[in-house]
Amino acid sequence: MTQAVLDVRPFEQIPAGLARRMRPLVDGAADGVLADVRRGGPGGVPPGDGRGAARIRAEIAAWLGHFLDLVDDPRGAWGRVAAAHRALGRDMAVRGRDLEEAHRALRRSARAAWRALTALAESLELDRETLGLIADAQFAYMDAVAAEAVRGWEAERPDRGAGEDEARRRRRARLLGLLLAGAGEEEITDAARAARWRVPRGVAAVALHPRTDPGPDGPFPALPPDVLADLVGPEPALVLPDPDGPGRGRLTDGLLRDWIVVIGPTVPPRRAAESMRWARHALAVTRRGHIDGGAVVRCMDHVPLLVIFTAEDLIAHAADSRLAPLRALTRTQADRLAETLLSLLENNFNATEAGNRLHVHPQTVRYRLRHLEELFGADLQDPRRCLELEMILNARARTGALSDA
Repeated sequence: MTQAVLDVRPFEQIPAGLARRMRPLVDGAADGVLADVRRGGPGGVPPGDGRGAARIRAEIAAWLGHFLDLVDDPRGAWGRVAAAHRALGRDMAVRGRDLEEAHRALRRSARAAWRALTALAESLELDRETLGLIADAQFAYMDAVAAEAVRGWEAERPDRGAGEDEARRRRRARLLGLLLAGAGEEEITDAARAARWRVPRGVAAVALHPRTDPGPDGPFPALPPDVLADLVGPEPALVLPDPDGPGRGRLTDGLLRDWIVVIGPTVPPRRAAESMRWARHALAVTRRGHIDGGAVVRCMDHVPLLVIFTAEDLIAHAADSRLAPLRALTRTQADRLAETLLSLLENNFNATEAGNRLHVHPQTVRYRLRHLEELFGADLQDPRRCLELEMILNARARTGALSDA
């Protein structure tokens, strides 16, 4: 591969020894630029975005280091600098980023590095002529390294040999990974553009688990082209765009034969990781048999249950004290009264509705309620205590883990 040509003349005119004077000040200059960016200055890093800030700082440091290498040895250092930027281009291609993304990253680095160089020049009280030479060298550097990055990208771009379909698949896989990792909005937007995926107003993450071991190995049911999918990874997942739109409710039905399908809450794209966290929690509860996995499981249809199993240990501890009035009874009596109390709580203490749920006469429910009032006293008049009892009894009804309390 032919190497780009660097115009070394501006570098050769910069006074000898300047790079040596600048190097000890590089870290401070980079930190100063980064602090300004975090305060809202140009540079592309939102305030508080730690990962973006670290990336920008690394870019500034690398850019300055290469620039000072060229000031020290314009002709000898260029081979190493060119190779580093070809590697950068190849890395961006492998990760599914397009050329426009590569150019944006280079321009951002160049802007930040120029501000750092200006700060260094001011701290060293360089004259206007030397500052002009640095500017000329910076422009020559930018042109040459941009050409090298493009060469690296073109040598490695995923659509060469693998085909456009493979390139698109890799870009969408990267986008899915960013969404489920909680990436920032800017990074998601860039990756979506590269993957040709329209960023929707809302998404829902879907957690999947095969019904058989080792699980389905394809062919997989067809999904709409806007659904991001990974059905072969260790934690199979989907991201559904606009899941609450017309006709979108049955998108995952075709997966039910081979998979347990759990859909998280609808959230903005930048919060897809949150949706997946709840989907995976609901999947775990479903696999334990507490939710019917025969149909698509939607987290928002099971909010109380998911909350209960989020704090399962705490509820088990609370059961020890809250259900203490039942300890003096036989196991059969305690179970019968606990079942009646749960039905009453769920039906706002309506004896008729509770009786229909329990298949007993309302008068039987009223008799049991009087017994419960004797046992629990004022607790049954306290809305907060009733809510707590309902959560405990729900958990007790679904798992034997609490039944001995």
